[in-house]
Amino acid sequence: MKLGGSSYFRRSVMLAAACVLAVVLTACTGRGGGYLPPGPYVSDPAIDPAVIDKFDNTSFTGQAPFGFTFSCEDKGGLNPPTGKLAIELAYSDLGTSALSAPFGIHGIVDKIDPVVESMFCSGQTTPPEPLPPNELIFLGRYRPTSSSRPGALKNCPTRETTTSPLCRFEVFVRDNDRNLRPSKGDFFSIQLSSATALTSELDPLTVFYARAGYLAGGNLTVK
Repeated sequence: MKLGGSSYFRRSVMLAAACVLAVVLTACTGRGGGYLPPGPYVSDPAIDPAVIDKFDNTSFTGQAPFGFTFSCEDKGGLNPPTGKLAIELAYSDLGTSALSAPFGIHGIVDKIDPVVESMFCSGQTTPPEPLPPNELIFLGRYRPTSSSRPGALKNCPTRETTTSPLCRFEVFVRDNDRNLRPSKGDFFSIQLSSATALTSELDPLTVFYARAGYLAGGNLTVK
């Protein structure tokens, strides 16, 4: 069944790290890892309906292990350091559906103006409709890490140069159990795009790979 996107998910804020809280932000972090099981793409109201339309009938033949860390924080105090955004993502699809062969990618933070980055992570800018406290979305750049670069992934460079910027990804996670114990109920979604320009959300027309589902092992934590 096709599901529409929630209104708060149509973002217009730079960085799109939408767990930022109102007024003063002292910490915003997320981390976790695990794997998605083989099976169909899982629709969710938080995902852009245009992306769901493209991948809703996709069935994945292998597991998708992943791990990530996200932080966007200001240490506080009388003379706090500037707010800093940090992202690390490792993701692999061990099956042959959606793209024609298994692959892996490594994601990192976008290149952002330091002033904007500090204002955002210090809580001086706030999304008009923040996500619930157990949800997190972040965008960044990625490079293929596997020897195989199937489908449109072959057009994304393995290293960044002044003339070859890295392609971009979007990740959405929902910490359903709100604890640190392993859980099969947490939700993970990833989109890989051929776009390289810094934007607050990915154009669905540039998304060539998307996978979403509930963890079959692992745990996600958002706080």
